[in-house]
Amino acid sequence: MTAKQGTASAKNYTVVGKTLEDINADMMKKGPPDPNDKKRFSGSCLGDLELKIASGDFDFKTTDGSSPIEVTATLKGGTIACNTTTTMPKLASDKDLSVDAKKEWKRFLSKVQVHEDGHADSYFKLAKTISDDLNTISGKGTGKDEKTAQVAAAKDLTTQISTKLSGTNSLSQQIKDDAKAYDAKTKHGATQGAVLDTSIT
Repeated sequence: MTAKQGTASAKNYTVVGKTLEDINADMMKKGPPDPNDKKRFSGSCLGDLELKIASGDFDFKTTDGSSPIEVTATLKGGTIACNTTTTMPKLASDKDLSVDAKKEWKRFLSKVQVHEDGHADSYFKLAKTISDDLNTISGKGTGKDEKTAQVAAAKDLTTQISTKLSGTNSLSQQIKDDAKAYDAKTKHGATQGAVLDTSIT
């Protein structure tokens, strides 16, 4: 089982305003809602973890001298893909902004991007942690022959993985929790400079 980078898509929404204050107000109206606290922010990076385990991803070991035959199953393959969708603001026109205001807008955008990229990095770290954890799980099965025991062991391992990744520990909930922790640490990007200085005119 390994973690891999999945799809990374980017979207924009258009904001308007003659001043940075106007633009900021428009962002707060149109910006993407946070999945945890439902407030709108200037940007977002949503993650999705996709688990794939195929029949050829199991490794089987038969217990010597067992009767009925006992088999232990572990993962030798499979992937957790980390997919992300980043949404960023795009200014319709900067013709009404002063040179200083244009400079501030560019600075702000770059810092929002840093914050959202940080979300993506954090999601991928989470995918690696989960894949490492799943590699430590084993399933057991018995049967009249090796094949039957292997099927039972694979089923036991699959059930254990499903149970482990259910409820408050589901992949979607872990992603939300990861986003919440990162936003708490960075104050939604404020500690990274992702705050527009609307006092610049």
